[in-house]
Amino acid sequence: MDVEAIDRNIEDLKVGDRAKKTWTVTKQDIASFANLSGDFNPLHIDTDYAISAGYRDSVAHGLLLGAKLSSLVGMKLPGRRCLLIDQTLAYPNAAYAGDRLNLSATIINLHPELRIVELKVLITKIGTNSKSGNTVARGKMTCKILSS
Repeated sequence: MDVEAIDRNIEDLKVGDRAKKTWTVTKQDIASFANLSGDFNPLHIDTDYAISAGYRDSVAHGLLLGAKLSSLVGMKLPGRRCLLIDQTLAYPNAAYAGDRLNLSATIINLHPELRIVELKVLITKIGTNSKSGNTVARGKMTCKILSS
């Protein structure tokens, strides 16, 4: 596991900079997030209930997806100096255990005088477990770049 965050200052960043990574959702990820968050809604932990509600399996928590986006901006872009100060996320499609996901963050605006970076974030499905290209999360994250 790579725990070394990229170190960039505000002067190192430009509009259009992009970072991405892939991640495969596991049943263990969903169970661990339920235990951490206390969100044991049956949609997330009871496959039979999720299927009866019209889903193909238990659904990954939206904030689990948000946490993975947080790791992308906190570790890669902008990196270790990022203090997440705002986020707006939407979850137009469900993600399930076994789904392989593409996570991306793109700088859409910089405010150097305020040390603020705005990023467009996106998670889409890839692979054979589900329809490729389906968006499962999209939105915006805003970071303050710390001086050290």
